[in-house]
Amino acid sequence: MQSQESAGTVATVSFPDSETSLNVPDWSLLRPGNIWSLASRYHPLPVDFKAPNIVDTQMAHGDSDRPMQVQKTIESPLKQLFAAAESDGIELMLSSAYRSVSDQEELYNSFVTKQGQAMADLYVAKPGTSEHHTGLAVDFAIASAACESDSDKCSLSVVAADWLLENAATYGFIQRYPEGKQPLTGVAFEPWHYRYVGVPMAKAISDSSLTYDEAVRQIAPGYAR
Repeated sequence: MQSQESAGTVATVSFPDSETSLNVPDWSLLRPGNIWSLASRYHPLPVDFKAPNIVDTQMAHGDSDRPMQVQKTIESPLKQLFAAAESDGIELMLSSAYRSVSDQEELYNSFVTKQGQAMADLYVAKPGTSEHHTGLAVDFAIASAACESDSDKCSLSVVAADWLLENAATYGFIQRYPEGKQPLTGVAFEPWHYRYVGVPMAKAISDSSLTYDEAVRQIAPGYAR
């Protein structure tokens, strides 16, 4: 990492294997609930954490008979991403978005009952460690009547997954759990799970070989695992 003072920024950070430099305008972006905050099994959220500015999303989503929520910050970028995908012939839906800690506890316990503890720990975050608590993370799916009626029946096509991997950073989203990176993220490959971090950070990560955990460590050594 190279870091130096820069006009209008706290620091400028260059990531390994990336030609993009990232200006750090304010360390508060790393605080829980802000767009660079980290939530993982290695870096749980504070026990009193409450996601700010949660709103009902207007994007097409699974379980359409009830609201699906996100942080207000990401609603406009989501709309732009959906529109860009549609213009390229890909119709997206959300299969999951904001979850409260109690929602996550219910999901985790259900998975343990059905699949066992080991599988649950691999595929479902323990309550308090899920990015979905922040309202900044979403799971994408390809649009279908089955998904609209039941989010458990949602799926993401290979074409849509490839489109997201190539284009999501333009709108501030990163694939949070890349293939082959489980030792670093603590989560198995999830091509559908994206996290909003803002366009500058998303492009810097997209241009590098880093996971988000590693990127945060570059910005604030000691903050991440």
